[in-house]
Amino acid sequence: MEGTTKKEASPELIVHELSGVVPAHYVMPPQDRPSAGAAAAPIPVIDLGRLSGPNADAQEAAKLRSALETWGFFMVSNHGIETSAMDAMMNVSREFFRKPAEEKQKYTSLINGERFRVQGYRNELVKSDGLTLNWSHRLSLQIEPEDARSLHLWPNHPETFRQVIWFLAPET
Repeated sequence: MEGTTKKEASPELIVHELSGVVPAHYVMPPQDRPSAGAAAAPIPVIDLGRLSGPNADAQEAAKLRSALETWGFFMVSNHGIETSAMDAMMNVSREFFRKPAEEKQKYTSLINGERFRVQGYRNELVKSDGLTLNWSHRLSLQIEPEDARSLHLWPNHPETFRQVIWFLAPET
């Protein structure tokens, strides 16, 4: 699926990668930051094991619905993916995002700088006066169905990136 919204590459994010300095409009003023001692509600955790099979748990389903309606996201437990596989995915992802901007842009989700596709790498520059902006780098890859994969947008570096994803694909 491709969109027609025009996105701009973010030169300031490239500058950050070279200098290590975060542009001021990405830094929340101290008075607006949550305090370290503030009690925050815990992120909902959904047990997938309780949602699958013939004896699915209605309470867990209600908990999932509530998490989606109030938080918009949740953590998952009892999903069956080995910790070592998740660690491998985190490691290759970190390696990819540590690459220079020029390397990551090889996998851009922009088509001719005008339109975007769902798959690929992007960082987004949202122009807004007076607001602290979110720092957003994304790599979106379609795993299934296999024939919908845009492999030219899958990073070749780190060398193990594709291997790790292909290993995880049947588990997800």
